[in-house]
Amino acid sequence: MKDIEYYEYNENKVYDPNKTLFCYLRVSTQKQIDEGNSIDQQFHCGLRVSKLLKKDLCVLNEGGTSSVDRDSKTKFFLIRSLIQQKKLKHLWYYSRSRWTRTKLEDLVVKNDYFKPYKVNVYEGEGGQIRNFTDPNENFVDDILTGVQELDRENRRLVSVSGKRHLSRMYGDLGVFMGGTITFGYKNVDKKYQIEKEESTWVKKIFNWYENGKSIKWIKTELDSKGVKPRRSKVWNIGTIQSMLRNEGYTGYFKWKDKETKEEFFITIPQIITQSQYRKVRRIIKRNQKNKGNNSRKYESLLSDFMTCSCGENITGNVNRGRRKSGEQINREIYICSSRSNYWKGKEVNPCENRRSLQMSKTDEFVLESIKNVVNDSSTLKERFKKDVLKDKNKQDKEIEKERKILERRVKDYDKQLDTTTTSISKVEVNNMLGKVDKKVYPKLIKGLVDEQERLEDLRTETLGELDNLEKRKEWVDWVGKYSKSIEDDLTKRKTDTLQGLINDIIVYPTFGKNRDGDRIQVGHKLKINFKLPIVNDELIWNDLNDKSKGYELGKGNKTITTGEVKVDVGGRPKKKLK
Repeated sequence: MKDIEYYEYNENKVYDPNKTLFCYLRVSTQKQIDEGNSIDQQFHCGLRVSKLLKKDLCVLNEGGTSSVDRDSKTKFFLIRSLIQQKKLKHLWYYSRSRWTRTKLEDLVVKNDYFKPYKVNVYEGEGGQIRNFTDPNENFVDDILTGVQELDRENRRLVSVSGKRHLSRMYGDLGVFMGGTITFGYKNVDKKYQIEKEESTWVKKIFNWYENGKSIKWIKTELDSKGVKPRRSKVWNIGTIQSMLRNEGYTGYFKWKDKETKEEFFITIPQIITQSQYRKVRRIIKRNQKNKGNNSRKYESLLSDFMTCSCGENITGNVNRGRRKSGEQINREIYICSSRSNYWKGKEVNPCENRRSLQMSKTDEFVLESIKNVVNDSSTLKERFKKDVLKDKNKQDKEIEKERKILERRVKDYDKQLDTTTTSISKVEVNNMLGKVDKKVYPKLIKGLVDEQERLEDLRTETLGELDNLEKRKEWVDWVGKYSKSIEDDLTKRKTDTLQGLINDIIVYPTFGKNRDGDRIQVGHKLKINFKLPIVNDELIWNDLNDKSKGYELGKGNKTITTGEVKVDVGGRPKKKLK
């Protein structure tokens, strides 16, 4: 059977609104996505309904969103847009509580979209159609929505109350708070314990992603090896993405109560190191930037790196062919995607970057700028290779030793935080029960809160040291990998070399005046952000006489701002003076 990804909505595909059933899937929390069963259950139910109705299926998978997450990026927003464009005539969802969160929201959508555009709406496992014309049906319909809303709110209050209590009293003991336990763990006496076989696969997932494997590749690999996710037959991409973002695998996570604003710290057995988790998080952030940038028919050197100052991607646009007149077309440009995203229904920031960049000209300009930085730093790299790379194995061992010390320090802070949080909760409870002297209580609670804040600051500081240590290791590895051939690789326009050098390039518009005195865009300036501080960098040895004591990277920057790249001038020529 084809999985959910096969049926997911594709903006480049044309759907026949009369022959397509749009299937809306949603759960309330990210945890429900991790469990996988609810989305998977809704999908298979929608698939059965589409077959009953003899219609093609198109899945709009919202994932986990709350009542307020209704911005332009959601499938809920997309559905309304498709209805207005008369591209959606048949909609199905599992239940009213999966569709909307409040009676008012359901009423607005019904009156502003479903009824005016004559959309057929189906519900539940049997695909029962909602009737919007019969007054009696509308009355019952509104009551049903209100009852489901009330029931959902009551269940939520009971659930959150229990979660608060367990977190306050047993957060430092790895208490399991119900639901389906996270993949990699098992529930033993209502406590988290590592599930040996599953935890091995968790480590493999993190290692694969860290080493460049795509999430789709990881999904295929897990399915082909017969690894079973929680309460689902096959893996889905959303589940793997959630696992890679789950800080709980480091042995520590916190959650914030939206109503009381109180933060709770939970300690569980560790599967993934803080260092690896933070590195994977950086990779996810980098890859997220390029999500959806797959519309290029031709490869371009800088499309995966450039972002407009308005926040949207700069994409490569290549147009080759012939006009009807026989004239050959060979247009290669980089251009901000804000305008095309706006017409697709995405909410975008105002953008002044209206002029495109000529592709080959920009490529040469950027490569030359990067070469200059690298060449200016070549003497340093040669000296570094002589002093450090000959003992690279020793350097790696020292870095690994330091990393383990920092990891242990973070775990100690986690335990202390859990103990302090539990103490605060017990003092609060005893105060409510009248077991604490009213004069002593303020000082007691203040001392504990101050200690909690101190520990959080120390933990954050240690995590920063871990990040710096990882960057130091990356720098050593980078020199060993790129210093010999970097100039040749840049000349050959190797994308992987750029990936080893830079994070991104921010493109800013520059302005001047035309002959009429009007303000116009005349060019672009580029802000190139390097991965490592190699711009005017310098090594500062801890002891010049004993270089085994290590070094620090000093006075180096990660950023250069280039000169102006002029836009191609066109338009009518100046009038000749008589």
